[in-house]
Amino acid sequence: MSRPPPRGQAMVLFCLTLLLVTVMVCLTLSFSMKVREKMETQSVADLAAYSSAVATARTFNSIALMRRAQTAHLVAMSGVLSLTSWTSMMRANLNAARMAAQGCPAAAEALVALDEQNAAIERKWHELDARAGVQAYNIQTLGGHLSSMQGEMFGRLREGVAGGDASFVAQLASMASKGSRFHEELRAGPTQVSVNELVHATSGGNSHGLDMAMATRGYVFTTSRQGLPAFAGDKGILGALGAAGGRARIIGGGGSSYWGSALGHGGRADKAWFTWAEDHALVEVTFPGCAPFRVRATAGIKATDLEDGSDNHWWTPASPTLGAEDPGMEKQYRHSLQSCWPRIYCPSTFIGGMTYNTADDSNGNLWAQPKLFALAHRDYKVRGLRSDPWNLLFRFRFTPESNGTFDSHGLHLADGTDISVQAALATGLAYYHRRGRWNEPPNLWNPFWRATLVAADIDTGGDLRRGGTDIPDTVGGPAAEAYRQLISAGYKGVH
Repeated sequence: MSRPPPRGQAMVLFCLTLLLVTVMVCLTLSFSMKVREKMETQSVADLAAYSSAVATARTFNSIALMRRAQTAHLVAMSGVLSLTSWTSMMRANLNAARMAAQGCPAAAEALVALDEQNAAIERKWHELDARAGVQAYNIQTLGGHLSSMQGEMFGRLREGVAGGDASFVAQLASMASKGSRFHEELRAGPTQVSVNELVHATSGGNSHGLDMAMATRGYVFTTSRQGLPAFAGDKGILGALGAAGGRARIIGGGGSSYWGSALGHGGRADKAWFTWAEDHALVEVTFPGCAPFRVRATAGIKATDLEDGSDNHWWTPASPTLGAEDPGMEKQYRHSLQSCWPRIYCPSTFIGGMTYNTADDSNGNLWAQPKLFALAHRDYKVRGLRSDPWNLLFRFRFTPESNGTFDSHGLHLADGTDISVQAALATGLAYYHRRGRWNEPPNLWNPFWRATLVAADIDTGGDLRRGGTDIPDTVGGPAAEAYRQLISAGYKGVH
């Protein structure tokens, strides 16, 4: 009996071939989709890194402008105190004229006229003096608001680069996920390195604030006023003095306004404990028929942030009529400045503000110019195992002893390592540059900060070969270990 010829072998081969083609197509689709998603994730990270650098540059530029405005307020406050001290010298000179008139019988009528003129202007004097104190207080208060604005801007900047819900990465990830079935899979990763870089750049080192303020105190009247011409006039106090033939001459006069811990002409601001203004001169008063009368005259004002009676406004020589300082409680309240708080940082009448870390002058850390990481994560576990038809998962057995698995989801390696989170890291840099002046050190005084994208290992902290751990510390997990292995094998893709 003859057997029928065998049939169906081609069908078996066709099924195996079709299975192989299906797997290859699914692998191609899966791989291409993950590449596309990786490019999208990297784009989010790149945009966030550049946005962080731009925001940092703009914030630093704004702080620089506000610090200049603060200095302008300090100069204006010094100007007010200078005027108060300088006009107080008029009272000192008037006292000197009274003392000279008292010792000269021919000037008896001038003494009466001087007292009458002083009584006429006494009320106006105290009114304007009180207004000057309020003006100085308000100027310092406005400068304090500028300081608070700097702190607020810096706080928002830190939130923007920290990788939290308010960060640039989170906002861009949300925009990129609009319309997606899995809008929660793309998210921001924490970047403490960026926060540390900002804090390091704006703390420590030497602040140029005090020296800048002292170097730009304004007009020479505030910084170094010198002498006065001989007094002359036909009205008021000068008229009363001139009517009796009197003449006043200032010898070696001068004055200035500054911040310091002690009184002294031309004082610096290295210890800005009090705000001072002072004037001094040798006053010579002469009347016909009497010998010239000379007396040392001084005037000054001391404004503090202390809530006590240390504020002062004085003029000498003194007299029973004009006194030698603000009367009564006015001495305490009229020329007091804004209270300093918390008291642990006081006394200090200088308006605080952001400073730059000029102590870090190392090339390895880019002179403290902040490096800003942006980390974007795509979590494939959010999708589940049945989200995409080309991501296959099946098991097959060719023999009773074999047990094979095919899984193109890319959630775990064969050894069980979780690789379900795709990570993309980008780096921005806020750098200081004034055109044509590359050698100028970075600072928060001039608004010349710019932004760019850079390699993640641009500084020592980011270069694993030089002991830096910023990159693995940021990405973490299997990605950090893979990065270490790549660098040890000579990989230079981040350079």
